[in-house]
Amino acid sequence: MANLLYVTCFLKPIHRSRGLSLGYEFLEEYLRWNPRDEVHVLDLHRDNIPRIDQDVLHAWERISAGESCGSLSEDERRKISRIWRLADQFIACDKYVFITPSWNLFFPAEFKTYIDAVTVPEKSFRLTQERAEGLLAGELKKSLHIHASAPFSYGNERDLSAPYLRSVLNFLGVTNQETVLLTGCDDPQQGPSSEHGDARRRLLDLALRF
Repeated sequence: MANLLYVTCFLKPIHRSRGLSLGYEFLEEYLRWNPRDEVHVLDLHRDNIPRIDQDVLHAWERISAGESCGSLSEDERRKISRIWRLADQFIACDKYVFITPSWNLFFPAEFKTYIDAVTVPEKSFRLTQERAEGLLAGELKKSLHIHASAPFSYGNERDLSAPYLRSVLNFLGVTNQETVLLTGCDDPQQGPSSEHGDARRRLLDLALRF
């Protein structure tokens, strides 16, 4: 039995998003083949994801200096406890499914905030005198990223979302990765899309071996 973390970051409802609808179809097919697996769902626009702010940095500094969590302020304890729970959940999972849209050549801020919350020193990575090292290597974790890019171009500039997430996951040690990119309009009400059909077939096939 495996633990799968299913993370979405869309403001639109599922019937207005090809990305979300494909993610849901993938999950249904995956659970058909893996009915005993446990799925943990995060909606980053709904669930509480604390930012790394002054309270969090201050708390980390004090804990690193040897102080107990009991000496922190109420806000510091609340924020850092939530971040630690998110990081522990991420570390405990075996598989990850991320479903994201593109906003101005990158992710929505909520998704970057989540990545910051799970990329935590001495949990998912550690700092040495020479460099930072991911701590999830060798754990046979795998990820799937379904990303809906903008239906228009930004001149010669490219969307940085998928390369960024690949780099972060590689650093942490999640090197078994699949990426499905959706170009064009994410709204299915805008008409049929041959790319949607191709992506759907690929995802349903992937569900058999993910």
